[in-house]
Amino acid sequence: MKYFQHRHAAAAIVLVAASLVAGCAAPAPEAPPPADSPFRPVATVREVMNSVIDPSIDEVWNSVQTVVDDKGMRDHAPVTDEQWAAVRRHALVVSEAANLLLMRDRPIAHPGEPSLAPGVELPPEEIRSLIDKNPDAWSSYVLQLQDSMKLALAAIDKKDTQALFDAGEQIDTTCENCHGVFWYPNGGAPAPNAAASAR
Repeated sequence: MKYFQHRHAAAAIVLVAASLVAGCAAPAPEAPPPADSPFRPVATVREVMNSVIDPSIDEVWNSVQTVVDDKGMRDHAPVTDEQWAAVRRHALVVSEAANLLLMRDRPIAHPGEPSLAPGVELPPEEIRSLIDKNPDAWSSYVLQLQDSMKLALAAIDKKDTQALFDAGEQIDTTCENCHGVFWYPNGGAPAPNAAASAR
């Protein structure tokens, strides 16, 4: 019986000693810092918009429309498989370009570049400031653009011209909502200081 008690006492001492050693051991190494981003932006946000998104979204919007000219009024929409495929390519370009806008280290414009519409569109540095103050809203608008493009792609895949037209309206609303917050918060009206300086 004494041997049994001593054996358990010895075991307890070993456990306590092990705990003390573990407590005094060097702390676990910290997780390595995150690797640098593998992305290397080349274009500015302005260039992505003007060179990638705008030309392609125009093709999506203009694919379904009513044309009025000297020949009267007629509807225009894709008919052949090739025409639908062309519209789909443009919709995919815009959908993927949304991911480019989510890259936080992409500049709005090149250093020193002014507003393209002074007094209406904010200067690039002010746009950047607004985005930096509310990055979640910026990301939300960009993702809404991507979601609206999914509706356009679904309509294209079904060759549904009305659904594509409706998706186009939603895309336009999403773009305008974002621009109204970050590009021209005054609703397109000249800013008060710009109006004063023009007098």
